[in-house]
Amino acid sequence: MENIQESTTRSWLQRLKEESWEAELLVSAVAIFAILKSFAALDWLIFTFIDNLNPSQYDIGYMILVFGYLAIGILCAMFAIHFAFRAYWIGLVGLNSVFPDYGLEDSAYSPIYTKKILNALPMINDSIAKIDELCSVIFSAAFAFMMIYLYATITASLYLILFNILRDFIPTWILFAPLALLAISFVFGFLISIPANMKKYRNNEKIQHLYFLYARWSMLPLYGPFYKSIMQITMLFGSNFKKKKGLIKMVLLMLFIGILFGGSKLIGSNYRYLINKDIQPDKSRVYANYYSTNNSDLNFLLAPEIQTEIISDNTLKLFVPILEHETRIMGKSCELEGKKLNTHNSERQNRWKKNLDCYAANVFIELDAKPIQIDFLKTDHYNTEQFGLSGFVTIKELAAGTHQLKIVKKISSDMEKSWTIPFYYSPQ
Repeated sequence: MENIQESTTRSWLQRLKEESWEAELLVSAVAIFAILKSFAALDWLIFTFIDNLNPSQYDIGYMILVFGYLAIGILCAMFAIHFAFRAYWIGLVGLNSVFPDYGLEDSAYSPIYTKKILNALPMINDSIAKIDELCSVIFSAAFAFMMIYLYATITASLYLILFNILRDFIPTWILFAPLALLAISFVFGFLISIPANMKKYRNNEKIQHLYFLYARWSMLPLYGPFYKSIMQITMLFGSNFKKKKGLIKMVLLMLFIGILFGGSKLIGSNYRYLINKDIQPDKSRVYANYYSTNNSDLNFLLAPEIQTEIISDNTLKLFVPILEHETRIMGKSCELEGKKLNTHNSERQNRWKKNLDCYAANVFIELDAKPIQIDFLKTDHYNTEQFGLSGFVTIKELAAGTHQLKIVKKISSDMEKSWTIPFYYSPQ
C-alpha cells in the first residue's frame, strides 16, 4: 500500500514538473499586465510625495521612486523575455514531436547546402534543453527580485510615513537611527566581503565565519519574512556560478535591459519636481497647465489655474492649490488649532474661518504688477479634488489686450512660490 502511495506521489510530482511551463506562462502573462499597470501607481506616488512630504524630504521620495521605476522595469523585462522564450520553447517542442531531427534526404535544398547549414545550427534537443534551463532561471530570478522589491517598497514607505508622524514627538536623531544602522551594516558587509572572497582567505575559518554571521543576520531586516526563500534562490545562483556562467550572464543582461526600460518610464514621469523644487517657473514662457481648459486630463495641479488663455467675461476665476504639507507649515506659523472631537458647530465654524484666513493671508495677487485683494474661499478642485483657494478677479475695467496675473504663495519665512499667468482680455 505504501509503495502504491509513494509511486502515485512521484508520478504526480513528475507530471507537475513536466507541466510547470503552463503555470509559468500564465504567471508571466498576469505579471506583465500587473507590472505595466504598476507604473500608473508610481505616477500617483510621485504626486502623493509632492503633496504630503515636506520639501526637505523630497530627495528621499525621489530615491524611492527611482528604485521603484527601475525595479518594475527590470521585473517587466524579465517576465516579458521569459514569456517570449517559453513560447519559443513550446514551439520547438511541438515541432520536435513532428520532426524529431533535421532531415537530409527529404530536404528541399541541395545536400551540400543542407549539410553546411546544419553544421552551423545547434541540435533541436540541445536548444530545447538550454531554453528550458534559461526560462527556469529567469522565472526564479524574477520571483526573487519581485519579493525583494515588494518588501523594500513597503518598508521604505512605512518608514517615511512613521517618520513624518513621529517627528513632532520623537527627536530626529532617534528616527534616523535605523538608517544609520543600515548604512553601518552595508559598510561592514562591503569591508568583510573583500577579504572573504579573496583566494588567500577562502579557507580562513575566522573570516569566513564572520562573513557567514553578517550574511545570516543582515538578510533578516533586509528581506524580512522572505529572507529564506530569497537566500535559497540567490545561493542556488551563487553556488552554481562556475557551472552555469552563461545563464547568469543572461540574467545580468536582462537586468540591464530592464534598467533601460524602467529609466525611460522614469524620464517620462513628473519626478523632476522632486529634485527641482526650488526652481521657479520661466516667467517668459506660457505653461499649458495654467489654464483649466487644458487640465481636463490632469490628475494633479502643481500651479494655479484660470479658466482659459482668452477671457471674454468680466471676471477671471482663479484656483490656487494648497498642498497638504503647505497647510501644515502655514497652520503652524498661524498657530492654528488641530481638529477636536465633539466640538460644537460654532467652534468648528470658528476654526474653519481661522484656517481660511491663515491660508488667504499667505497668498498675494498682482494684476499687471498692481496688488489686488481677492475674497478667497476654500474649495476642492472639480477635477483633481485637490484642496485649495478659489476666488474671482473683476477685469471689466481692463483694456483689451494681453495682461498678467501674478500669484505669490508664501509658505513660510524661507519658502515661497510664485507664478505669472498671462491672458488676453477680449471683452464682448
